[in-house]
Amino acid sequence: MIQSFYTGNAGLDANKEWLSIISDNIANVNTIGFKAERANFEDLIARSMFTYANGSPKNYEIGGGAFLGSTTKDFSQGSFMNTNSPTDLALDGEGFFMVEDNTGMRYYTRAGQFRLDANGDLINLNGMKLQGWMLDENGNISGPIGKITIKNAINPHVTSKVAFKEPTNLDVSSPFITDKFDAGDSQTFSYINNIQVYDSIGTAHNLEYFFIHTGTNKWRVFGLLDDEPIQYTGSDGKTYDSFEISFNSNGDVTSIKFVGEDSDVQTGTWGENADLGEFTNPSLTQPILPGSIKISQFGTNSVRWIDDGHGNIIDLDDNNKIVGSISYDDGKILVNIAAGDGNSGTNLTVDYRTYDDTKSVFGGDYTKIVANAIPMNNQDSQTLNTGANPLQITLDISQIKQLDSDFIFYAEQNGYAKGDLLSVAVSEDGIVRGVYSNGQVRDWAQIAIATFKDKEILVRKGTNLYLPNQQTFTPIIVPGGVISKIRSGFLELSNVDISREFINLITAQRAYQANARTITTSDQVLQETMNIKR
Repeated sequence: MIQSFYTGNAGLDANKEWLSIISDNIANVNTIGFKAERANFEDLIARSMFTYANGSPKNYEIGGGAFLGSTTKDFSQGSFMNTNSPTDLALDGEGFFMVEDNTGMRYYTRAGQFRLDANGDLINLNGMKLQGWMLDENGNISGPIGKITIKNAINPHVTSKVAFKEPTNLDVSSPFITDKFDAGDSQTFSYINNIQVYDSIGTAHNLEYFFIHTGTNKWRVFGLLDDEPIQYTGSDGKTYDSFEISFNSNGDVTSIKFVGEDSDVQTGTWGENADLGEFTNPSLTQPILPGSIKISQFGTNSVRWIDDGHGNIIDLDDNNKIVGSISYDDGKILVNIAAGDGNSGTNLTVDYRTYDDTKSVFGGDYTKIVANAIPMNNQDSQTLNTGANPLQITLDISQIKQLDSDFIFYAEQNGYAKGDLLSVAVSEDGIVRGVYSNGQVRDWAQIAIATFKDKEILVRKGTNLYLPNQQTFTPIIVPGGVISKIRSGFLELSNVDISREFINLITAQRAYQANARTITTSDQVLQETMNIKR
């Protein structure tokens, strides 16, 4: 009879533990990533006898109550809550985020409340670092699993490649131009395209290409970088100032050649005609290369005047003020202050380059037209004196078409200025991207997701963290998007079903009451037994 007391007490203990589990589930109904626990009861045996009667088995078994043998985690998917924070992450499917503390201990969690710290590391609410693979500039994994770091700024990248891409088109119906090229006269070229490029310290420069329709399936191209001409070295070792593109009957590029052998720097004297501020050089027989003019002497005055590549003469010592103009085809220079000054005998001392249109050489690969390097320490330039490394650009024109359609240009270049981090984005496959003020979007890392063949080996460690019950156990680790999608801007809510927990609460309460009643009843029976003596 005393046994019934212990049987009832075992039931009380078991249901008391169940009440604790239910209370814990309900308490964590708002805990991000929480997984509910389910109680597993097991029975106790007080006495058990097994005999035979007439060859037939007879069992005599008295139970000793129940106890809470274990708990099982409910790893079912929780619902999502929209937070609009791109570093809040939720796993849609199997797996766990991996986080690591400062001691190197790695934990597993479904709670995706992450943020960027001052060092650019993605951390959770407790400062643990989210784990993944860092990516190189081409988006490939570049090392082992470790912390994910997003740079707060990216350094400039010098432009080394420029490519014209589809749907770039040169209008075949545009008229032929036979006049000498003059960058200051729009009648001497068919179209001009501007591209912004960057030097090694991130300064932007204006790269211009002038396209001239010179004949059937023939186009000539001059280039300027700010106020300096683009030049090329031919296979003969000589310098050329332009290149000519040849197209076939389908409008595709077939070949190029370098045209206009450069004269190297020459020095000449320009004399004034009458008192009109007009200066000419009678010995000049070839056109002047735009961007090559440097005037060092105006009469008896030393000056630092250059041409800007577009027909203007500017004074470098007077905030780049325009002081005149030049016609590149015939070399005529107009100086504003010389007109009507009463002196018609003034001379200009000019350094310049010319080019010989009769000289050309095969240009080689039109997917890699390599221009000569342009120094960035040129004190005789408005903008090419930044102190950066020389800028050398390789041009790809293979996708240019020549069709009977309007001019259209689309160019890509691989340079950019310094950029500051504006925002972070995470894709469904766990790619962590930084968006920068210079327009660059850089893939920095890919989040690693861990899973286990038997998730019941995971032990709760508090603060939404799990550890395997043996440290040597190896999880299966895959990139995001393989076994689960990563939802950016969402958090996974607790999967506790509160209505079910209330039902369990009522059941546990009634079970506790019933076990308490068995103890009361056993006490009453024992009391009656003791009353027999009276």
